[in-house]
Amino acid sequence: MPDLRVALVPVGKMDGAEVEEAAARVSKVIRGAVEVREPLPHPKSAEDATRGQYGTPAVLAEARGALQRLGLRKTVGGAAAAAAPALTVLVTDLDLYAPARDWVLAETDAARRISIVSVRRLREAFYRRKADPGKQRARLAKEILRAVGRLRGLPDCGDPACAMAATLSLADVDRKGERYCAGCWKRLSTGAMRI
Repeated sequence: MPDLRVALVPVGKMDGAEVEEAAARVSKVIRGAVEVREPLPHPKSAEDATRGQYGTPAVLAEARGALQRLGLRKTVGGAAAAAAPALTVLVTDLDLYAPARDWVLAETDAARRISIVSVRRLREAFYRRKADPGKQRARLAKEILRAVGRLRGLPDCGDPACAMAATLSLADVDRKGERYCAGCWKRLSTGAMRI
């Protein structure tokens, strides 16, 4: 089985309890431990004040330099591994954008095995609708599962209920389940990729 050791790292003012719950949900799906690391501060150098957003390339670059110094806060779903986690997913409340894209829910740097997921646009409050914490927690878990799959090299999945289904809108996130389809799970858990 390939290395599925995952670490979640809160960034900015991210609620620690929300990250821990996401870790528990992800741990169940990947059938392994998920580490919650100490938080990283707001990446001020990544802020684009004119947009009121943060650029994902700069956030990821700033985080990469600090990851080695972050201590372990909690391990969910098993014992902590002796080695550093193979995959790192940053979880933030910042509104993110990427080059040529107005906004992103998540961005992945597979070569460096790091991804970032933002809860900002996963929250009903962003759209001036009544808060729905259950829906928000499910959305976050789904997007973290997609980030883990991306970090392992999985492509978009044609099954709209799979966590690896393309995410073009919030409706796409809501349509997904908190699971991988059988084909994506096989590729994720065995490392076997279809050519």
